[in-house]
Amino acid sequence: MAKKARTGSHSHQDSERAIAKNTAAEARAKAAVRDVQSLSAKTRGMQQKAQAKRG
Repeated sequence: MAKKARTGSHSHQDSERAIAKNTAAEARAKAAVRDVQSLSAKTRGMQQKAQAKRG
């Protein structure tokens, strides 16, 4: 019986650790998406400038 209680608390720690990993991974993914969006916006702006010079 004592063993059951111990494994129960252990699995709880694992789930907390998994949740922490997931939130960290989500934060990294969001940051990566933000970087890509700003980069594409920058290149789009550069292309528009170049086209304006040509036009």
